[in-house]
Amino acid sequence: MASIRTTKIGDTLTIKKIAQIYGHNPNMRFLTNHSSHPDSAYPKLSDPQYIVQPGTKLAVVDKGPAETKYRSSYVTVVHNQHEFDIMAPDLRRFCE
Repeated sequence: MASIRTTKIGDTLTIKKIAQIYGHNPNMRFLTNHSSHPDSAYPKLSDPQYIVQPGTKLAVVDKGPAETKYRSSYVTVVHNQHEFDIMAPDLRRFCE
């Protein structure tokens, strides 16, 4: 199971549930639920290049501590030439 402490730059993470890359600013994109639930904080995207399917492998290219870019610590990964972040609390939720 993925965790911020054990994940290192150069590791590969595997997505275990459908997710999406969200964010209008290319420097502040992050992984969220791909849900149409009315209480969801983020709209469900339809563009397949931003949808990450289960089994997708993501290369870890950076890590950041809490209170730098976001409140929580995060890892930066690459998928389909999109660089985005996965917050520490979401690593176990989305990644094996």
